[in-house]
Amino acid sequence: MIEVEPITFAINHPFRVFDTGSRLLQQKIIDLINNSETVVFYCEYAPKWPVRYLTDNFAAFGYDPEALYRQELCYQDLIHPKDLAPLEQEVAAKARDGDSHLAKTIRLRKPDGDYAWVDIRLTFERNAAGDVTHLLGKIVDVTDKVQAEERLKIFAKVIEQTADFVKITDRDGRLVFVNQALLDKTGYTEDELLGKTPGMLKSEMQDQTKAKALWDKILSGQVYQNRIMNRCKDGSTYHEDTTISPIFNADGEIEYFVSTGKDVSEQVKMQQALNEMAMKDVLTGLCNRRHLTGVIETEMRQRMQSGQTFSLILFDVDHFKQINDDYGHDVGDEILIEIARLAKRLSPDIDHVGRWGGEEFLLLGLDLELPSALGLAEVLRDEVACFDFPTVGRVTVSVGVTLCREEDTEADLFKRADQALYQAKHNGRNRVEVF
Repeated sequence: MIEVEPITFAINHPFRVFDTGSRLLQQKIIDLINNSETVVFYCEYAPKWPVRYLTDNFAAFGYDPEALYRQELCYQDLIHPKDLAPLEQEVAAKARDGDSHLAKTIRLRKPDGDYAWVDIRLTFERNAAGDVTHLLGKIVDVTDKVQAEERLKIFAKVIEQTADFVKITDRDGRLVFVNQALLDKTGYTEDELLGKTPGMLKSEMQDQTKAKALWDKILSGQVYQNRIMNRCKDGSTYHEDTTISPIFNADGEIEYFVSTGKDVSEQVKMQQALNEMAMKDVLTGLCNRRHLTGVIETEMRQRMQSGQTFSLILFDVDHFKQINDDYGHDVGDEILIEIARLAKRLSPDIDHVGRWGGEEFLLLGLDLELPSALGLAEVLRDEVACFDFPTVGRVTVSVGVTLCREEDTEADLFKRADQALYQAKHNGRNRVEVF
C-alpha cells in the first residue's frame, strides 16, 4: 500500500499549508466548491462519524455546518431510517474488505422534515495497517433527477397498464416502442413489431388516401386524429380512434411520433347496426322508403347534370288485402318476405331493391335503359306468378316501369311510376305497363 501523507483539516483553517502560493490555490478550490452543488466533508471513521471538515455549502440543506462540528448533529440524525442501516452495513463491509470507495443514493432529512435525495461518494482513508481511519466524502443533491426518474417510471407504468394502444416511431416511421395493450390486441410480439412500420398493421380495407393525409399532417408538425382500420396477426380487423403527435428535439426538429389509440370496434358495430336499422325495412330486410327516396334524390341531381338516366320498377301484390282478410296478417307477411327474396335473387345487378310501403316494392336500376327494365319487370312478374307460396299457393303482382327524364322533378318521376302501376292494375293485374 502506498503511503500518502494526509491533508489535515481544521474548523477555522481548512488546510494547513506550507507556502503562500499553495494556500491561495487551495482557497480558490474551496471557494469553487462552496459555490458549487457539491458538498465535501471529512470525518473520522468512529462512532457517529465525527465531522472534521464540512464545506459551507452544506447550509443549502438548511443546517449550520457548526452544528456538525459540535456534534449537536451527526449523520445518523440526517439519513432516512430506511437508508441508514443499508448505508452503514455497506460502509462496514467495504471497510473490512479493503475497498477504496463507496457510491450510493440516499435520502437526507431537512429541518422542515422533507427529504432530499443525494448521491454520496465515500473514499476510505487507511493507516499503515490498512484499517480505515477517516472518510472523505462528497454529496450532490439529485432530488430533481430522482423525481424526474420516478415520474418517468410512473409514466412508463401507466403506458404499460393503460388499455389504450401506444406506439412510438422514429422520424422514418420505424416502431421503437409498443405497449402491452397493443400486443394483446394484435397478437404480435414486441420483436415482431419493433423496427417495422405501423403499416404492417394496416388493413387493405383502409382508405389509402388517409395514409398520405396522415404523413402530410404530422410531418408538418401538426397533430393527426382520425378513425382507422387495422388488422391483427390472425387476420381479424378492428377500428381504432387514433391520435398521432410529433415529438420535437431541442433544436425544434421532429424526432419521434407518439400514437395513442382506442379500440372502438364495438361502437362502430353499434353505429353500423343503427344505420342498417335506419336504412332497412324491418320485415323484409330490403331498403326502406326513406333510404330509397334519398338515393333517388341524389341520383337525380348527379345524373341529370351529366345527361344520364335511370329506371324505376314499381310493383305490388295483387289482391293483398283479400289475402290478409282470408289468411291473416302472418301469412301476408310471409308472402311479402318471399317476394322480397325473389326480387333480390332475380335482380343481382340492380343497385337498389326496396320495400316502398305496404305491399309495394321498388327497384332502382342505375344505368338501366327502358328495354332492359321492361325485360327485368317481365321476368319478375312471371317468377312470382309461378311460385307456390305456402298456405296461399299462387300470387300475382302488377308492375309499372318508367324512365327518369332529363326534365323530371322527383314528383314527376314518382307520379309516372304510380300511373304505370295503376295502368297495370286497371288492365287486369298480373302484367307490366310502362309510362
